[in-house]
Amino acid sequence: MNIKLTILFLTLVITFGCTVEFIPEFNEEKPFLVVDGMITDQNEPYRINVSWSYPLNSSQEYNPVYGFTVYVTDDSGNLYSFTDTGGGIYVSDPESFRGVPGRKYVLHLEDNSHSYESESMELIQVPPVDSLYAEVEDNELYHPGQVTRGYQVYADTRDPADRCRFFRWEFEETWEFKIPWDYFKIVNRVCWKSAVSDNINIKTTSAFAGSSVSRQPIHFITTETDRLTRKYSLLLKQYSLNEKEFIYWDNLRKTTEEVGGLYDIVPSSVSSNIICTDDPSNKVLGYFRVSSVATRRMFIEDVRMRFPDFYAACPFDTILVNQYDSVVHRYVYILREYSNVPPDRYYYILSFKQACADCTLSGSGTKPDYWDQPDAQTIYNSLSDEKQN
Repeated sequence: MNIKLTILFLTLVITFGCTVEFIPEFNEEKPFLVVDGMITDQNEPYRINVSWSYPLNSSQEYNPVYGFTVYVTDDSGNLYSFTDTGGGIYVSDPESFRGVPGRKYVLHLEDNSHSYESESMELIQVPPVDSLYAEVEDNELYHPGQVTRGYQVYADTRDPADRCRFFRWEFEETWEFKIPWDYFKIVNRVCWKSAVSDNINIKTTSAFAGSSVSRQPIHFITTETDRLTRKYSLLLKQYSLNEKEFIYWDNLRKTTEEVGGLYDIVPSSVSSNIICTDDPSNKVLGYFRVSSVATRRMFIEDVRMRFPDFYAACPFDTILVNQYDSVVHRYVYILREYSNVPPDRYYYILSFKQACADCTLSGSGTKPDYWDQPDAQTIYNSLSDEKQN
């Protein structure tokens, strides 16, 4: 046999004959108790979510528990009970319980089998948000390998008392949008959409002489969505953390953003501050959080920029007005009436999609009560020329 063919044959045998599929074995332990809840200094009901974990290879996401007694105690001897509202959700009474900066709180959970207790967590006063602003930038990370133009939202804060050294930020965004069709029977043309942040944004000032944060990135907004077409609002929530909770969020961030390899961190490796007091080997997942909260809102409007046609898929046909039959076309929506040459010929633009003729199918028709808030910081800016008023 030709020596080259022999080498090729042996290479193929070694390559394919010695390949064995690796199927990792999972140790199917008993479910862990999962606890998530936060106490703040805001006048609102606080929620404690309690559930059981699912095995790693399960497709289910939430398995609520029932029959727990849940309460919080503080270092002044007060006890605050939480009401079981069903689905593993326990809620406090805002009339009788509001977190106080400087106090320490402990979460307690009890059922017929076990008792659980959190570490004592101090509610640290958070400083106000000094400023919340947006700048036009060319972002090279939003879509790796290309430049994306948009607004980068930043926040500045400082604590003159140097008491708060660990911070976390969340935001709620709301934007006004308008469907472009103007047929007189279209009632709901202007609506509002909302979304909340889904990333972990934390920072510590412990390595600096003073507790000051400057130009902390909050959110990047582009013209790829309809967020900036009319008016946009971002409500920033700034939380105080202690060092242990900061470490928890940092580990959780690594879990959610960096998992992918065989030996990466798995969720059960993120330490909790809750233990089973009668059986410490009974592991608990999740965290009991205690934070002070500072908020600030800003608006962006008058963005003079070209946007994609978000309603390009709406029209499917045109028809002469005198050929329209309300029975035949009962599942069709009229978007617009227009005239053509000769001018006495009138047409309807039609769509099968109800959301193209009613914005409440994709948003809310109720204007937020803060929408015309006069003292909120507003940015009038153009993405095209960067001119800011």
